[in-house]
Amino acid sequence: MVSPGDIVVYRHHVCEVAAVREAYFEGKDYFELHALFENSLKLFVAADEAEPPTLRPAMSRKEALALIDSIADAEPIDEEALKPGANTPTLLERRIKEEYDKCLKTFAPQDLVPIMKSVHERTARRTGAGRQITATDKKYFDLAENLLCDELSVSLDIDRDNVRDFLVERVKKAEARRR
Repeated sequence: MVSPGDIVVYRHHVCEVAAVREAYFEGKDYFELHALFENSLKLFVAADEAEPPTLRPAMSRKEALALIDSIADAEPIDEEALKPGANTPTLLERRIKEEYDKCLKTFAPQDLVPIMKSVHERTARRTGAGRQITATDKKYFDLAENLLCDELSVSLDIDRDNVRDFLVERVKKAEARRR
């Protein structure tokens, strides 16, 4: 059970529990959540529907650092496994998008990492071939990065604007230790 003042993640919104509203609507108790990074967004979530993974506590500092340290060894989405039956590049792109959507629907921060790694690798390949990032890859990378950075900002008590730099530096150090 959450209490007012708790920091939680509801779907992909990092929120503070503002209040518990008893018998608020149709006799059900509701949590009033205020999004921390989306100005004036208030969410009302039925208490009986507020269970993991939909509503969960924000990561602890220890969990956040462990997640960042695991990024160097994390696997991207397996494009080769998506190719059988994808007879055209368009069909393959559709399957990749579906994989991105599957990762997002778990509401788990560790499932954002394969999206980011996949887009990074795909973009490097495309750039090497003289092409640009696809609109789908850009959309999903930005979404995954923003969602992850929002939660890491709270978990690590770092200003939202500085999370990306912290993340990059920590991943580089983890990659260097791995070598």
